[in-house]
Parts: sequence; structure tokens; C-alpha cells
Amino acid sequence: MKLSTFIATSLDGYIARQDGNLDWLDRANASMPAGEDCGYNAFIASVDTLVMGRMTYEKALGFGNLPYGHRRVVVLSGSRPAIDEQLRKTVEHAHGSPPSLAIRLAREGARHVYVDGGAFSRMA
Repeated sequence: MKLSTFIATSLDGYIARQDGNLDWLDRANASMPAGEDCGYNAFIASVDTLVMGRMTYEKALGFGNLPYGHRRVVVLSGSRPAIDEQLRKTVEHAHGSPPSLAIRLAREGARHVYVDGGAFSRMA
């Protein structure tokens, strides 16, 4: 199984401000040529499972529909997130350590996992 991430980080190693704001990323995206996705579409096409922290999941919900299609989404968090009835076909909650989750996902047939957000995403 392959674990990957596709995250824009600030120069100080964060993906969001302390309050979760992504305004710096919006400004960076505005400077990109129209239609440029920086390889995201090819990357996400190779992914069958996403693992994210609760705050990242909640932030993604704020964008409207989750943009992951039919892919399995696992919200790794010590606290149970609210999962809308319509999302329960693809979204689930897990708790425990990232290594134990990775082992379980591999056993369940995950081939390429996109890890996004969570306390483990700060680059130190």
C-alpha cells in the first residue's frame, strides 16, 4: 500500500492558520494560470482511500459537497465527527494511531491512501 499527501504548506510548515483559515492558499491559487491544477487531478485519480483529521474533514464539508466522489474517506480522530446520512456510504470514523489504521486499511485492500490534515500534518 502507498501513502501519499498532496498539501500546500506555508514556508513555516503549516497547512492552515491556527484558526483553520486557508486565506493564504486562496491568494496563492489566484496567482496560478487559469486551469492549472498542479497535478492534483492526476494524483486524485490514483487514490482509492483518503484519511484525514476531523478538522480537515469539517473544513472540506464547508466547501459544499465533498470533492472525493466514490472514494472511501476515513476521518481519524479521537472525537467522533458528525457524518451526514448521505455521506455514510463513503465516510467513516476511526480512532487510534495512524500506523494501526494503515495496517487495517492495507488488510482491507486499500492500494493508494491520500493522507490529508490532522495533527500529524505539521512539517517540523
